[in-house]
Amino acid sequence: MAIARPVDRRLFLLLDSTHARLSKKIDKTLAKSAGLKTAQAAALAYLGYHDECTLSELAEGVGHNNSAITALVDRMSAAGLVERVRVLSDGRSRKVRLTAKGWSMREIVMTDFRDFNDRMVKGFTAGEIETVYKFLGRVVDNVTE
Repeated sequence: MAIARPVDRRLFLLLDSTHARLSKKIDKTLAKSAGLKTAQAAALAYLGYHDECTLSELAEGVGHNNSAITALVDRMSAAGLVERVRVLSDGRSRKVRLTAKGWSMREIVMTDFRDFNDRMVKGFTAGEIETVYKFLGRVVDNVTE
């Protein structure tokens, strides 16, 4: 019989719980300031760096599958944040780009993300934050090999 521990020491559960808590907090912030969900905000942030990317590139960039991105882009397009543009070299392909409204909303989102990030790293040294980045990168690498 297993001995009960006061705190579960499985890394996945800790990361999952942390993700859930952080997501809930940033969702509230984004809803209040921009009326957006985190997935929409992440897409705006990504498109600001990779405007006119394909849906597949957007999916890869924000960590969602293609069908989820299609639905997300549909909602964002209906809200006037993005538009699909035809690829001249391939009439069937479409790329996604930010509209003027999307660029404006992105500025709000990026401010929220910067402020939230600043709150998360409060009290950590630059070296400790670098270690966190290395650690999380290695965790992902370990499970994707």
